[in-house]
Amino acid sequence: MPLTHLGQRLQYRWRTLPIRGRGTLIIVIPATCLFIALSAFAWLKASLVEDETWVQHTQVVRLETKRLLNALIEAETGVRGYGLTLKREYLTPYHNALIIIPDSLERLEQLVQDNTQQTARIQAIRTLIDENLAIFQKKVTLKRDVNPTRRQANFLEPAISLYDWLEEGKATMNTARLEIDRFAQTEEELWIERRQHQDYYRQITWNVLFVLGVVGALGSLFAVHLFYQLERELANRESNLQETNQRLEAVCDQLQRFTANASHELRAPLAAVLSNAQVGLMALNDVEEASSPLRKKLEKIVSLTKQMSVLVSELLFLARHEGLLALDSLPLIDLNLLAANLFADWLPQAKERRLHLTSQLPHDAVMVNADASLLRQAIANLLSNACRYTPAGGSIELRLLTDPQEAMIQVEDTGIGIPTEAQPYIFERFYRVDPKRSKASGGYGLGLSITQQIVQAHGGQISVSSTPGEGSTFQIDIPMERRSVNFSRQPTTKTGIGEQWRKVVSRWLG
Repeated sequence: MPLTHLGQRLQYRWRTLPIRGRGTLIIVIPATCLFIALSAFAWLKASLVEDETWVQHTQVVRLETKRLLNALIEAETGVRGYGLTLKREYLTPYHNALIIIPDSLERLEQLVQDNTQQTARIQAIRTLIDENLAIFQKKVTLKRDVNPTRRQANFLEPAISLYDWLEEGKATMNTARLEIDRFAQTEEELWIERRQHQDYYRQITWNVLFVLGVVGALGSLFAVHLFYQLERELANRESNLQETNQRLEAVCDQLQRFTANASHELRAPLAAVLSNAQVGLMALNDVEEASSPLRKKLEKIVSLTKQMSVLVSELLFLARHEGLLALDSLPLIDLNLLAANLFADWLPQAKERRLHLTSQLPHDAVMVNADASLLRQAIANLLSNACRYTPAGGSIELRLLTDPQEAMIQVEDTGIGIPTEAQPYIFERFYRVDPKRSKASGGYGLGLSITQQIVQAHGGQISVSSTPGEGSTFQIDIPMERRSVNFSRQPTTKTGIGEQWRKVVSRWLG
């Protein structure tokens, strides 16, 4: 039961982890197994190398000990042969041993300097060997001095004297050989012990590598299992998101259709109210004074009805026009000519509001793929806002700039400006920086939303730079001409839609 509870808790914690965290853990599992395997292998390999070094070291000590013993035996054999035959060639092994023995003792002392017991034995062996070498030198000197005299006198050396000569130093020699054998036996035991230790670690290495291989394989399989589980979960999430998106699209379509239908249906009664109110005003021209309460009420009805008509038209535009236009099917228009016409249309209104309207336009044509009526509406919205929020005596400038990639339309004013904290929200629908001021000026917070929608539908973007109390600058970036266009080509279906929008816009402006 506790294990089951622990497993459920781990599974719950796993599912609550973010996708990035789970993906990281999935990658970490085999990476950790590999790191542990490499670390264990490196440690075991280092142990094996160390054991091999000690085994080789012990083997070198054994060989050097045999070399020392052989040299000592050869020295004794050479001296005995010389004593029996009196031939000087038998002293060659003896002289060679005098060279080998000191060198061998030095090497052995260096090799066993880390072993106190063996170092002490080497010192004892060196003392015994020095005694034996002194005895050998004494025997050789004695034979060299005595034997020539006896050969001249034709005397034979007595057997007893020769036996005593041969037996001299035998006990010291046996003691030295015994000490060397003991030293060699100790090294033999160390060599066997280190070989066993090496075999033991070699076996451990293979066992550990086998276990790590199994653990690594299991870890990899577990990581693959978690990966497939995560993939299935992501697939389910994607499927759910697609279903949610489809439902949201259906709801948005229904909302757009409702907005379009409601806006369309509201146009007729609003038009009827407006016409009846205007007829009522005309009928009062002769019988009522200009300041009569009835006239003021009818004028209020006309004003509110016109504002509602503008709101309904803007809602209808937003509902019907969503998404990008087919840029390749849009006709080429001269943006410079369009801006010049807009400037001419708005110049009287600016003078009427006592505003100084100027333009900065290039001399050459600026060709872009665009729907002229829609783009005209976008720029007109910016000019309308500039005129609406710029006090009398202020200035507005319409500029058209170009670079190789895009055309830039700028509308700069010296109006009241936009607070910095409000600038990220001004393109949202129904957003108004100052609701009272906007309502008084007849705005509903949809003009900039429509402008942004038109610009984005043309593959462009709109931006704003504003300082409260100093003015604002709106900039529209439209991609330049994308392809060569045959001007005699008939407009496609999308252009037909543009014609419908031109009619709608014309109706709004009328």
